[in-house]
Amino acid sequence: MGEKPDPLWDPDVPGDDALQRLTSLLGVYRHAHGPVPTAAEVRRPGAASVRRRFIPLAAAVALAACLAGFAAWVPWRLQWSENRQWAVETRAHAVPAALGVGQTLATAATQSATIRVARIGRVEVMPLTRIRLTDTRTGHHRIELLEGRIRARIWAPPGQFGIATGTGETVDLGCAFEMDRNRDGEGRIHVTSGWIMHSVDGQETLVPAGSYLDFTRERSGIPLAVNAAAGFRTAVGQFDRAMSAGQRPADTEALIARTATAADRFTLLTLLTRYPALASGPLYPRLTAMFDGAPPPGHRDDWLRGSVQAMNLWWEQIPRPPKAWWLNWRDALD
Repeated sequence: MGEKPDPLWDPDVPGDDALQRLTSLLGVYRHAHGPVPTAAEVRRPGAASVRRRFIPLAAAVALAACLAGFAAWVPWRLQWSENRQWAVETRAHAVPAALGVGQTLATAATQSATIRVARIGRVEVMPLTRIRLTDTRTGHHRIELLEGRIRARIWAPPGQFGIATGTGETVDLGCAFEMDRNRDGEGRIHVTSGWIMHSVDGQETLVPAGSYLDFTRERSGIPLAVNAAAGFRTAVGQFDRAMSAGQRPADTEALIARTATAADRFTLLTLLTRYPALASGPLYPRLTAMFDGAPPPGHRDDWLRGSVQAMNLWWEQIPRPPKAWWLNWRDALD
């Protein structure tokens, strides 16, 4: 008796449904008579489209990994043990390699140094400068500039870094700035990026990038644009000092209003905020022309009464420091 044909050995014999499905799936690997195909000929159909679909997925995975790493790195960078020393980088042998709370760093005429502000930034100490580290811990880092000149670049939430200058204090709002001070307590702050807040005896003054502020031991001046005209700068300084002494020279006030440009808008706004009574003079209409749209009825009278709401109407139109300070990630790499 002959053997029954087996579909596993004879391809001409049909098999059951399961075998036919398996045969169909494995058919792509069946030997084909003829010359050996090239790599391009045997490339699976749709492989390029699969790779194209994979690229966005891989990019998304990589981005997620980067964000996760960044989210872990930022808190680490902001953490700092209380009273932990700051590293000092310098080529001067007489300058210490670290600075502790209560210690003073002094540079000679031919010396300079760079101090690492915990992990949030750095301070460049110029020749003939003395600074003291007064406090350092997570979220709060303070030094005192006794005399000389420094340059600071900070990458941290607003308020974490500050510099005392006698009775005054300059608080970083996420920026880069330069500061100098003499032995009499007089000095200047030049903001090159972001904003700072300078306060003396409760009087607070904002200074934006592209502006500078002169200060003394007793008070701070009015912020001025670095490119402001010399005559305008002189007039503002004289007028501010006169107003603080209870005087109001009309000719100087008129000169300021007449020579102010659009770049001086912040200066006029600070003057009017510090001395609300100036809204009765020529500075108010000059500043009005620098904002889009006329103020609401009664705005000028409200300003004269010292209304914070009236003042905020214009202050809110001034570009403010970015709330997302971490977007300035390049500062963290310096």
